[in-house]
Amino acid sequence: MILKSIIPFIAIGLFLLALVFRKREAGGLGWLFVAVYCASEVFYYLTEGEYFDASISIIFLAFTLLLAALMLKPTAEVSEKGDEDLFFTITKIAMITAVFYFPVSEIPALETLIIYVTAKITATVLTLFNVGVYMVYPSSIYSTSSSFHAVYKQIEIILACTAIQSIVLFIGLVFGVTAPLGRKFKAFLVSVPTIYVLNIVRNVFVSAAYFGQWFGPPLQSFHIAHGIIARIFVMVSLIAVAYAVFVILPETLDLIEDFFRFLLRKRHV
Repeated sequence: MILKSIIPFIAIGLFLLALVFRKREAGGLGWLFVAVYCASEVFYYLTEGEYFDASISIIFLAFTLLLAALMLKPTAEVSEKGDEDLFFTITKIAMITAVFYFPVSEIPALETLIIYVTAKITATVLTLFNVGVYMVYPSSIYSTSSSFHAVYKQIEIILACTAIQSIVLFIGLVFGVTAPLGRKFKAFLVSVPTIYVLNIVRNVFVSAAYFGQWFGPPLQSFHIAHGIIARIFVMVSLIAVAYAVFVILPETLDLIEDFFRFLLRKRHV
C-alpha cells in the first residue's frame, strides 16, 4: 500500500525532469510508473466487481504504456520534431493532472477533506429538497426514518463521488496546452465548477432515489439510479463540457487530432 502511494509521486518527479530538461527517457519512465499504478487500480476494481471502472482503467493503462513506448524510443526514430513536441505536451498535461489528483488520492487527510465537503453539500441539498437525511462525519449519509435505517445501509460518499478524476483531467487539459491565459481561464470556468455542480446533482439524485425508493426497493433503486441513469448522465455531461472547452480552447482539440494523426501515420508507415 505504501509503495503504491509512492509510485505516482515518482512519476511526477520524472515528468518534471522530462519537461525541464527535454529528456524523453525521463518522461517515458514516468509513464511506466503511471502504468504500474493503473495496473494496480485495474486489479482493485476487478476484485471489487466494479467492471465499468476497471474497463476505464484498462483503457488508460493501454494509453500510458503507449506513451511510455513512444517516449522511450531512440530520438533518431522520431520522424518529426512536431512529434516530440506532442509527446512533451501530453506529458505536461499528465503532470498537471497528477499534481492535482495524487495528493488527494494518496494523502488520507486530503482525501477525507474533499470527501467530507462533498458529503456535507450533498446532505445539505437533500435536506433542502425535504429528503429526510443526516450526515455522520466524514462520509456517511443516513435516512432519518428509523424503519429504513433498521433494514438498509447508509449512503457512503467515496473519492469517486467527488468527481475529482474528471476535474483534474480538465485542469490538466486546459492548462497543459499552449494558449492565451484569458481563454484558458474561461475554459476552466465552464468545465471544473460545472463538473463539480453536476456531480452534486448526481449524488443528490442517487441518494434521493435510494432513500425514496423511486424505482422499487432501495437496493434496486440504487442500482438503477447509480449504475444506469447516473452513468448516462455523467457521460452526456462530460461530452457537453468537453465540447464547450473545445469551442473556447480549440488548441485542446488540435492536440487530440494531432495525436490521432500521429497514430494513423505510424500505422501506415
